[in-house]
Amino acid sequence: MPGITISSAYGAGGSVVAPKVAERLGVTMLDRAISARVADDLQVSLDEAQHGERKQSFADRFFCALAPLADTVAGDAEIARSDQAGASEFRAEANRIMSDALDKGAVILGRGGAAAFQDRDDVLHIRFYGTPEQRLDAAMRFSGVSEDEARRHMEQTDAARAKYVHHLYGRDIDDPALYHLQFNTPLLEQGQCIEMIVTAYQAFLAKKGERVAAG
Repeated sequence: MPGITISSAYGAGGSVVAPKVAERLGVTMLDRAISARVADDLQVSLDEAQHGERKQSFADRFFCALAPLADTVAGDAEIARSDQAGASEFRAEANRIMSDALDKGAVILGRGGAAAFQDRDDVLHIRFYGTPEQRLDAAMRFSGVSEDEARRHMEQTDAARAKYVHHLYGRDIDDPALYHLQFNTPLLEQGQCIEMIVTAYQAFLAKKGERVAAG
């Protein structure tokens, strides 16, 4: 019983629906814990793990700034190679943690799961979306924040998630080719959404000759 990856835009309900889907299927749910384990394993900060890159030291930033001015200082190509090496490090560790969980059965929320496991035909990939207005309204109702605060969080969160997926996997988080199913969740009742995902997952596994029980 491998599992499901769920990618969610801000305000589309991923943090609410994903745990309930995992509970229904009787599997583990992984989200922010992935970043915490990556941070621990690579001995970096949680912020670095969440962004998939190491923060540059003052010396690194200083020499990068000088790069265009002197042949003796590392140029853009070397900086790019360093960035790629860092991304590979974070990608490999995150993939290992997610893969171990999926092998036992898991619902993975975020962290580029759909992009990471495009080559696995035993994992169902799902995307939650909605118009900005729909998601703002949902965020304000769920979190009790003002419209301005919700809009700021939406812009920052959507940008950070898109950057993470592109930085580590070179993919567009909104690319429909990454997903088997997409749900306009603000237009659905929470229970409807959960039921459709569980049913889709059961059909997905049945096609592969497996069976899964839902509580």
